[in-house]
Amino acid sequence: CAPGTSAVSEGAAACASCAPGSYQNAGGSTTCLACPGGYYCEEGAAAPLPCPGGTHKNLSLAVMSSVEQCVSCPVGTSCSVGSDAATDCAAGTYNSQLAQETCLKCAAGTFQDVEGSTACKSCTDGNYCAEGAAAALPCPGGTTKQEGVTMVSASDCTVCGVGTFC
Repeated sequence: CAPGTSAVSEGAAACASCAPGSYQNAGGSTTCLACPGGYYCEEGAAAPLPCPGGTHKNLSLAVMSSVEQCVSCPVGTSCSVGSDAATDCAAGTYNSQLAQETCLKCAAGTFQDVEGSTACKSCTDGNYCAEGAAAALPCPGGTTKQEGVTMVSASDCTVCGVGTFC
């Protein structure tokens, strides 16, 4: 039997195509293999095919037999090629669109401290936020926010003036 088919019994008159949701990559086989999560297998498949990036396995189906059965990842998540399920964006990242393969880093001057977010927050006064920041960090003691500057590192903080404290 060719890949994508199997002979279910000895002396079979013909090889049978693997059923939708299963595959067989080797010739001369007697069984077909279940398609793994995040992949789909059409009838007679010789190999499982991954859900495209930005999509994942349809959790309501036991097996998938076509790419149309892969579902889009929701906002606040990402799905790499062959994802079994959507993954929440990590702190410091966000995703405001459906069906994305990766999450975006928060821009310098912003942060995000919650997983699965759809936007970043503005860095708070007296703090700095580097690109991909998961928290707004305070200026070190003896320094303060520099006016009119997007604070992205501790070096952006300015030393307190003589006769003052910070």
